[in-house]
Amino acid sequence: MNSWYLKPQAKMAMAVSAVNPYLFTFIYFCITFLQTFVQGVLETGSRLMERSGDFRGAEILLPAMIIFAVVQFILTTWLGAGYVSYCLKVARKDSSMSYLDLFSSYRYLLKAMGLSVMTGIFVFLWSLLFIIPGIIASYRYSQALRILVDDPSKGIFQCIRESKEMMAGNKMDYFLLELSFLPWNLLSLVTCGLSIIYVMPYQGVTLALYYDKIKPRPYEEAENI
Repeated sequence: MNSWYLKPQAKMAMAVSAVNPYLFTFIYFCITFLQTFVQGVLETGSRLMERSGDFRGAEILLPAMIIFAVVQFILTTWLGAGYVSYCLKVARKDSSMSYLDLFSSYRYLLKAMGLSVMTGIFVFLWSLLFIIPGIIASYRYSQALRILVDDPSKGIFQCIRESKEMMAGNKMDYFLLELSFLPWNLLSLVTCGLSIIYVMPYQGVTLALYYDKIKPRPYEEAENI
């Protein structure tokens, strides 16, 4: 699949989006940045206490770091699924989108967390064989979250299985599509992350369009395409 076809489609979809993709991404970025900031404060505090010999204080701070890590995982999964939901709506020009879509995954949050854990375990196990099998596995399961967001009634392993089937023969195309965003992602490093407000929705909507192109369709729907 030619990424040069999907990218202009993504730009056009973003241009007519009922919810501004850059403002939506800015809100998402601010929340995730706050999480990172708090984590950095806790880690820095722990290191300073250890260096000053205050091991008692570091031990007291450790439970707070663990609790925050769990909270961070929950928030990251929650907001990540919400962002995927928003990108799918933009790609489909769905007028029902709103800023609340960022928090819409609370209905299937436990499933999303379980899916994140299971795909992480599978990729890790494949990575034990070698780096390449791990990378291939990450692409094999890359559509699992979109499948869940698209139909929250599906189970964790059903999403993983369907992603595996969907990506059969498409992993290289998906890799090249992601690779085409490398210059944009490098730009975000140069701009201290500021350009991510543009790059993130652009990439997210393009990948959502890719998902819609490769996902299986009911026979009746396929006949009308």
